[in-house]
Amino acid sequence: MFSFCNFLNTKTLTEQKPILYGDEISPPVRFVLMTASILKIDMDFQKIDLFKTENRSEFFKKINPLQKVPAMVTNDTNVCDSHAIAIYFCQLVNDYSLYPEDRVQRAKINQILFFNSSTLFRIDSELMSTFFAGHWPMGEMKLEEWYSALDFLEFLLNKNNWLAGNKIHLCDICVVTVVTSMCLLVPLTQRHPRVQQWVKLFESLPFYDINKRGLCALNNYIMAMKI
Repeated sequence: MFSFCNFLNTKTLTEQKPILYGDEISPPVRFVLMTASILKIDMDFQKIDLFKTENRSEFFKKINPLQKVPAMVTNDTNVCDSHAIAIYFCQLVNDYSLYPEDRVQRAKINQILFFNSSTLFRIDSELMSTFFAGHWPMGEMKLEEWYSALDFLEFLLNKNNWLAGNKIHLCDICVVTVVTSMCLLVPLTQRHPRVQQWVKLFESLPFYDINKRGLCALNNYIMAMKI
C-alpha cells in the first residue's frame, strides 16, 4: 500500500541517488547488489573491471585509495566497505527487515558480518589470488582453514534454517556470496550438510539471480585458467 512515508523515501532516493562502483565477480559487490534489490534501492551501478585492473586506475583511486570494490558515492561521501554500504541502505529506506533494531538480534547478525570480514572473505581472497597466480592446488592447511570456517556456519545452522534465526538477514546474503564463490574452487562436502541445505534455500529467491550471474562470470575466468 502506498504511504506518505514511502513517498518520502522514494523522493529522497531520487534526489540523492547513490553510485555503486564494482564488479559482479566480487562477492562483496554481489552482497551489496542483492541487498539493494531486496530494498528496492534506486542507484547507478558503474562497473570497475577487476580483470582489467580498473580498480588501480587514477580515477578509481580517488574514490577508494584502497583500490577495492565495492565503493559507494553519495552526497559527496565515499563508503568503501560492503558491510557498511548494506547497513547504510537499510537505514536509508528505514527498512530493518534484514537488519532488525533489536539489540540481541543485531548482535547475532553483526557477529556473522564480522566473521565474514575477518575470516571467510579473507580466506576466499587468499585462495582466489593463489589460484589466479597459477599456484594451485592449495596446501592442506589452507584447505582445512576453509573447512574449519565452514564448521562455524554449520554450527550456526544447527537450530535454524538461516544463520541468525528463522528468517533471512544481511549476514545470510553476505556470506552466501563468499561460500558459493569458493565452491567454484572447493566444492562443499558431506562435512557440511546444513550449509549445503542453506545454500539451496536461496535458489528460489528472485534477487539471487544477481549472485548466479556473478558466479557465472567468475567461473568463466576460472575455466579459462584451467585450460
